[in-house]
Amino acid sequence: MPSAGKLKAVFYGDDFTGSSENLAQFHRSGVKGKLYLTRPAVDKVAADSNSYDVLGFAGTARALAGAELDAELDSAFSIIANLGSPFIQYKICSTCDSSSTVGSFGAVLDRAAVHFGKRDVPVLAATPDFGRYTCFGNHFARFGENIERLDRHPSMSRHPRTPMNEADLRLHLAGQTDKEFVNVTLPMIRNKALMDECVIKSFQDGAGVIFDGVDNTDLAAVADLLWARASTLPLFALAAQGLAQQLGALWTRLGILPDSKPVKTEISAVDNILVLSGSCALQTGRQIATAEAAGWKMVHLDVSKIASSEEAATAASEAAIKAVEGLDRNRPTLIYTARGESGRVTDGDVPAERLGKMYCDIARTVRRAVSLPRIVFSGGDSSSYAVRTVGAEALEIAVFDDVQNCHVCRLDAPGDAEIDGLEVMLKGGQIGADDFFIRAMAGTVGSVAA
Repeated sequence: MPSAGKLKAVFYGDDFTGSSENLAQFHRSGVKGKLYLTRPAVDKVAADSNSYDVLGFAGTARALAGAELDAELDSAFSIIANLGSPFIQYKICSTCDSSSTVGSFGAVLDRAAVHFGKRDVPVLAATPDFGRYTCFGNHFARFGENIERLDRHPSMSRHPRTPMNEADLRLHLAGQTDKEFVNVTLPMIRNKALMDECVIKSFQDGAGVIFDGVDNTDLAAVADLLWARASTLPLFALAAQGLAQQLGALWTRLGILPDSKPVKTEISAVDNILVLSGSCALQTGRQIATAEAAGWKMVHLDVSKIASSEEAATAASEAAIKAVEGLDRNRPTLIYTARGESGRVTDGDVPAERLGKMYCDIARTVRRAVSLPRIVFSGGDSSSYAVRTVGAEALEIAVFDDVQNCHVCRLDAPGDAEIDGLEVMLKGGQIGADDFFIRAMAGTVGSVAA
């Protein structure tokens, strides 16, 4: 087994919402973790490695291509390499969406090889608790009450940046990298001897391994194998939050979390809330409609009118004024760019970085004007840029919410009273029930064993 010393694993998240979710899945088992929102100094990370079980680095790689992608990865991987961790997770979205250019896993593996050398490469996209499953190499995701193959999924097959037109993950990866991948199927996973034999041979041959998974028992078996494997040969896992969930549970079973404390699962209600949505997902559209029906103030941010930085600054100022007007009247307020099936405005109509900067400016302006304890950022790419530019150094999980699958985080911004201690919830486009935003304000109660 890898060392039972304080630092047990390191991860890079390819967007900010997914990064916070990954940290939360570790946290649910009492794992002490910290997520850097900016690139910290090497000596700061080294010091933190003695105090935390897991360190994470939030990034934007999912939305980048070419030289920008390489630079983003290098900035994080160069710091991670100094930690010498045998267990590195590249946190991917549990829908596994990427392309040969945008968010390319092939580019990720190339940069990882430069910084970390030769490592085993397991792939685990399945996250059953989020309705994401892999069976005989094909990936599926829940949509409403149905389970859809990714290339037929009403939302993911039409993603504005990385549409999934191939559900077979072997073929999907083959379009991004020359590295060979072997599928470890459900029958193998459920027969430990067969799984061990296949995985060991594949890694010895230099191939990566794509694991199936349809329930948490499958993922637990994979986590057991990978944790043991990392004791002799380091790995670089392309994995969604299901792996973090099972690693935390494994460490608890092994008794190597001596400092773990009971996990807080009750989200307190707040008097008012601001939601900033840059998501065009169908599910987010439903959540916006539910909030509007409940009487929330709606502010539409027309992306067709923010083609330049000057227009964006003006639009952000106007939206902030409207938000303050609503919040001053004790009306929860939601600023949005799209409403899912109603007016399919895509992220491609405006750079995610520009929209994220606008939402950062709006959040700061509103926070100065109104006593606002909690803000929700909805949408993977725009939220990533918003949180990266808001000025906080890091965040930790304050509350694990097993009901919403979206957790309360607390920003760490020493010397910046404007945002230090602000509660934020980072919501992916497909995450949450129709009443998600209502419950983010009213509070939720989950029940998770610490």
